[in-house]
Amino acid sequence: MNVELPDQIAVVVEETARSRGQETGSLVAELATEAMKMRLVPGIVFADGPAGRRARVEGTGIEVFEVVQAYLAAGRDRDDLGQAFHWLDDRQVDAALAYFRQFPDDVEPFLFHSDEELEAFFEEARRKLSSQKPASR
Repeated sequence: MNVELPDQIAVVVEETARSRGQETGSLVAELATEAMKMRLVPGIVFADGPAGRRARVEGTGIEVFEVVQAYLAAGRDRDDLGQAFHWLDDRQVDAALAYFRQFPDDVEPFLFHSDEELEAFFEEARRKLSSQKPASR
């Protein structure tokens, strides 16, 4: 596949690839993949973090895996999930769960599989919860 980019964008892509120590073609493939995933699941964005780029719920700092982890821990109960993330609206919760359904391999590596990992997650969620103001629904 050949892709032609406007000159201004091509320069930015080349500079970004160089600054990240990445091949230009690899960066273009990464960006195209993310763009298609965002188009397929509106309400999802990608952001850099300490563990690399991951899917996040648009308009929040919440990563998709955090919502999915709480959903699975709540026995896939939407009401319990809504209580755990009361500041997210239904559209945001739907986007996170839709992303997980469509791209489980992107989310699965970040899910916790032990009680210790899960307890640490809930401690962090409680900390975030106490610092957030409830959203009006």
